[in-house]
Amino acid sequence: MRRETYLTQWRWRFLLPVLVFMVAWNLVPLLWVLGMSFYKLNLVSGIPPRYLGLNNYLSLLNDRYFWDRFRITFSYVLIAVFLEIVIGFALGFLFDSQDVRGKKIMLPILFAPMMIAPVASGVFFRFMYDPHWGIINYFLRKFFGITIQFLEEARWAFPAVLAVDVWMWSPFMALMCLAGLQAVPTHLLEAAEIDRLSWWLRFRHVVFPAIRPVFTLGILLRTIDAFKTFDTIFVMTGGGPGNTTEVLSMSLYRMAFIFFNTGKASSLAIVMLFISIAFTSIYLMLIPKQGEREV
Repeated sequence: MRRETYLTQWRWRFLLPVLVFMVAWNLVPLLWVLGMSFYKLNLVSGIPPRYLGLNNYLSLLNDRYFWDRFRITFSYVLIAVFLEIVIGFALGFLFDSQDVRGKKIMLPILFAPMMIAPVASGVFFRFMYDPHWGIINYFLRKFFGITIQFLEEARWAFPAVLAVDVWMWSPFMALMCLAGLQAVPTHLLEAAEIDRLSWWLRFRHVVFPAIRPVFTLGILLRTIDAFKTFDTIFVMTGGGPGNTTEVLSMSLYRMAFIFFNTGKASSLAIVMLFISIAFTSIYLMLIPKQGEREV
């Protein structure tokens, strides 16, 4: 008993500095931003901050501009994540098949887009979308005789930036799918084959329960990442044309570093944080517990 107590004390002596550092590293900036969200504050004006209470939050929630950016952001998240799930899991099931040849060559090529920096992807596709010498418009002119200004016209800009996100992160969902499929117990698949279950019943009762934790984790990670997308859109359109591609992270950037409305920008950052926490809470509710998995 004394030996266990001694070992526990030594564990805490090693862990405590790391825990203190992690708490300070995460909590201090969060509390600082939370505190600034209650003030009217402009860091470059030299005017002393003035306490407003919850007025920044109320002003934000009553602002049509905020709700319009909120709608654009959620449209972006829902469409991008849905397409990435469909494409990613189709690719995952395809490459899990033993009949596919050249997987060792094709898989690195498939996963290459998600390894590219988002800024580099944005620059790359901005050149490709160029109406004068971009390769996409080159083929459109060659075969259809038309030119589309993808990043200059409001009706094309949103699908254009959306396509880049889907191109970059569908491989991530394919990787999550492959990881889940590798975890499916072989004996269950063999039993399902012996029982001559249909493809749908095999997927519903054997494959999906096994990949469900990985599936929901992939959705959570992509949802949060798509929700805070900034760099690709900033490089490609800067939120334009007009405000058609201005997501909440772009609004936060403008508010904090162009208009220097630091207090209101801090309140928007806190709202975005709580939305991300809500996504995580939904994920934790969807993940089956150990007892449920065994059943």
